[in-house]
Amino acid sequence: MLAWMRTPEVGEAIGLSQPPTMERTLAWIESAQKNADISAWGIFFDGQHVGNVVFDQLDKKAATARLSVYIGKPAARSKGVGTTAIHRALEQAFCEEGLYKVWLTVHAENAAAIRVYTKLGFQVEGTLRGAFVLNGRRLDALYMGLLATEFSIVLREG
Repeated sequence: MLAWMRTPEVGEAIGLSQPPTMERTLAWIESAQKNADISAWGIFFDGQHVGNVVFDQLDKKAATARLSVYIGKPAARSKGVGTTAIHRALEQAFCEEGLYKVWLTVHAENAAAIRVYTKLGFQVEGTLRGAFVLNGRRLDALYMGLLATEFSIVLREG
């Protein structure tokens, strides 16, 4: 994970605000294990850990959570690995955990991720102007959301 976070295509693309270190990486893993409001899973492809999918910022009253995902291993990108991982995580969130809504933010130039999220039923709900910094440039971030009822339609049409 640390090696992936140190690459610009992952670390900058997900919006890390500080350079990653082993200490911060281990602290995040430990806090995620202890915090019931964080659900994190490794993504595996051909028997190798290639990325992670995380639900955090859980609001139990509203039954909402934020989704974050990345594929750290370049060889696993553009093969449907991320789409499958997100779909399975959404099944868990909506069908097992009973969430009402899953939301995320993505920088406006991440066309590949936006295509995947849209394919899975996410809708753009707003634009956070200049909220993302990538390679020293300010970009808009899209706020996207998916309701459980919308995901059930994706499942039926699947």
